[in-house]
Amino acid sequence: MLAALASPWPAAVEGLAAALALRAAGRPALPAAVAVPSTILVGRAIKKLVHRPRPGLARFSRNGRQSFPSTHVAGPVALLACLWPLSPRTGGWRAALAIGGVLALVVARERVCAGEHWATDVAAGAVFGAAIGTALGRIALARSTSATLSRATDGPLQEAAP
Repeated sequence: MLAALASPWPAAVEGLAAALALRAAGRPALPAAVAVPSTILVGRAIKKLVHRPRPGLARFSRNGRQSFPSTHVAGPVALLACLWPLSPRTGGWRAALAIGGVLALVVARERVCAGEHWATDVAAGAVFGAAIGTALGRIALARSTSATLSRATDGPLQEAAP
């Protein structure tokens, strides 16, 4: 059940909802909107390159040789990692991110217990998603901070010039 919420399309919709909430809070929103789709696209390319079979009978399914990395884990983890530096430091945001982290762990365990992924697939998906999400979030935060500092320093200097 939870794996359905972490599958690519629902996770991308969750990213769009988070982007709208960030925009309403005056924060950079684009990274949250693209974190999941970009992670899924790169993850699918890696799956085709690695071509690792799934455990058990799952290897005979349609995507039976696309186990590594787990994009069911990578997408949500990328979103969470992207949101951590960008979200407001309020209790509501932190609680939502903590709940999302717990749900990502539950999905990771479910993917292994359901026989859809090896534990290493799930671990690699988490590391991969965290790397992409962190990079997107930090780049956006750095750009946002530098733009804010630029506006803050440009105003008074222009007024003081003769």
